[in-house]
Amino acid sequence: MQVFHVYIDDLRFTFVDRAPVEELKSSVVKASRSDGDFIQITQSSRPPSEVFITAQTKVRIETATIPRDPGDGGSDDDDAFWFDFDSLN
Repeated sequence: MQVFHVYIDDLRFTFVDRAPVEELKSSVVKASRSDGDFIQITQSSRPPSEVFITAQTKVRIETATIPRDPGDGGSDDDDAFWFDFDSLN
């Protein structure tokens, strides 16, 4: 099972489904390319909220695999995704 941790500045949001994370990525990129905008986060472990995103907002998405079998030591294919807003200009 995969869990997605999204860090926006000092806030952490946890998702168990990839679809809302993909939607969030699109919203973050769109807001960062404009003069900044509020994005809604509704399907995370936190209560629904809005976060203001600009090109200077630090956003990190980590993907972790939770072993289904307690005897499984985990997976080495965990990955992390960093937005590099400087490359979007």
